[in-house]
Amino acid sequence: MQNIVLPKAQEYNLKIDKIIDETYDTKTFRMKIPPGLGINFFPGQFFIVRFEDSKSLKRAYSISSSPTDREHLDITMNLVGEFTNRLWKCKINDGLIFAGPYGKFFFDQEMTQNLILICGGLGITPLRSIIRYCCSKNLPNKMNLIYSARTPEGIIYKEELEQFRKRNMKYQHVFTVTRPKPKHYWGGRTGRIDKELLRINIANIEDSLFFICGPLQFVKDVIGMLEDLGAKKLQIKTDIWGEE
Repeated sequence: MQNIVLPKAQEYNLKIDKIIDETYDTKTFRMKIPPGLGINFFPGQFFIVRFEDSKSLKRAYSISSSPTDREHLDITMNLVGEFTNRLWKCKINDGLIFAGPYGKFFFDQEMTQNLILICGGLGITPLRSIIRYCCSKNLPNKMNLIYSARTPEGIIYKEELEQFRKRNMKYQHVFTVTRPKPKHYWGGRTGRIDKELLRINIANIEDSLFFICGPLQFVKDVIGMLEDLGAKKLQIKTDIWGEE
């Protein structure tokens, strides 16, 4: 694979176009991209987001939409800390400053391997960008998402991911829930991601590229299991998030 030239980081003033309640504690803020303004990034990359009146109050967010979604950028988060407490009070047409893109955790269509996408909680956000991109471009990569959430209601983008599975034979997923309760009526898999779950969802470990996103210990644990199964370090890409 030839060297990939990353897009140059720039600053963009964007307006909130839509606020989407994804789960009981998670929202997506959809930012409108003005006509004629191209924002280039690779799926998986992140932007630094701040308010128009503050240069110090800012946070890094992976873009959860695809570069092929030319009219908007999505960021998805839950309510945690000063930044999101203020963001939760924003309204349609309020402005935010986006600086980026940044990051070496990304997918490019020259990567022809099968994609094993592994995440916990909000770690789904950059992986959703990759999935949307591959499906939109009808790329030949087989994709298998392994997604751990605390509860069934906490599975972000669940309906959208189910639709991708119905429409695209190259995409599959498995959800596992770590804290199910009787009231959830959850008939799917329970427990943390373990080596056996990884093994049965990786058809060809030598021809796979692994994208792991989640808290530090989660990422470390998954790396260890993948290496036990025969994955090489060069096959593994990681994006480490704080506990949220």
